[in-house]
Amino acid sequence: MKKTTLTLALLVSAFVIKAQTPVIDTLSKGIVAVRINPVKASFQDTANSVFLGAYVVSDNLKNSATFYWSLMLPLKDSTGTIIGVGPVTNSGNYTMTPEQYALWCHPEDCSTFPFLCIGQAYGLTFPTVTSTSKK
Repeated sequence: MKKTTLTLALLVSAFVIKAQTPVIDTLSKGIVAVRINPVKASFQDTANSVFLGAYVVSDNLKNSATFYWSLMLPLKDSTGTIIGVGPVTNSGNYTMTPEQYALWCHPEDCSTFPFLCIGQAYGLTFPTVTSTSKK
């Protein structure tokens, strides 16, 4: 049920990109894109991609799921502050292995696990999330 819900959430979210894209975080719901450490998508790029977007394109609900992924530039305001997701610099498809599929939601967070698998496959790293405590 969790995988079906995530699949639907990712597909719906893919059509509605929010102005503020969250850093990879287990508190985020309905992730469309996550922050990655800056990377050039290809040798001719002049700017670094800082977002990894992904959504499910197929899921047999047993042992395989395929994701469309994209690396994206940041969208900045006039002061240079990142305000959202910009143009796509590279994209492709990624299919989880049966072993990864079996681990989805165990013990990782259901929303972020696909991003972690894609990131690992392509050598992407994620910025450290700092938690803020409320007093």
